[in-house]
Amino acid sequence: MKDFSAIKYANTFLNQVIIRVDFLQFLETEKLFSDDIEKVILKLFPRRGMDQKIRFDTINVVIDPNKPSMPNAQKETLEGIQREYHAGKNKIILSNKFIISEVNEYNTFEKHYQDFQSVLLSIYAKQRITSARIGIRYINIFGTENIKLRKNMFSPEISATFSAKDYVSDNGSRLIRAMNMNEYQVMNMLLNFRFGMFNPDYPNLLTKESFALDYDCFTTEPIETMDAVLRTVVQGHDAIQELFESSITDSLRKVLNHE
Repeated sequence: MKDFSAIKYANTFLNQVIIRVDFLQFLETEKLFSDDIEKVILKLFPRRGMDQKIRFDTINVVIDPNKPSMPNAQKETLEGIQREYHAGKNKIILSNKFIISEVNEYNTFEKHYQDFQSVLLSIYAKQRITSARIGIRYINIFGTENIKLRKNMFSPEISATFSAKDYVSDNGSRLIRAMNMNEYQVMNMLLNFRFGMFNPDYPNLLTKESFALDYDCFTTEPIETMDAVLRTVVQGHDAIQELFESSITDSLRKVLNHE
């Protein structure tokens, strides 16, 4: 995989960046929202939201020693909470089964990664945790309010998906959305790349020239250490950055660098 870490654009069209880790276990509320963990979070995300009660369905597999070849799956509903911590428009969402970093005002990957790493370290320091899913997603939205879209800004495969929003068929059919998806295998991760005219007013008619490059990289392979979780996040980011660079041309790079 190529190294694009030196690339730092002066301008981005990022609508949102999401890092999410789902826990295999149900983490006890008292441990997860302990004072020392919350102290770390509030230092980075100082505004705490209201608690939201949430129920989680878990499946426990019980093996009868007299019938080891016939495991019995038992469903159990556990009650936990979900709490949000805000810093401007960015936030951490924490619950008994997952943690989400939602970035709506993007700085650099290094900055948001360090914040997420600090919070995750405080959680993993309290107990042994296995992740059930790890994902990182970058959503870029290019619209007429922030850029004059041109086909030569994107690779030929991407630019070929530009659709005429005023298309009408003989039977009166009108275009309301035109999204494509490519799937890639990246070591132990999957990378879903959605691109096209996503239509912010969907399911209404497509009237705005809004174009999306949406990269979602994730793994459902169980991972037992925090270091491995963080390596997976970095791996996903690097794969997304490499694919983004192959999706755009120098024409768009000039816009991203204010040239």
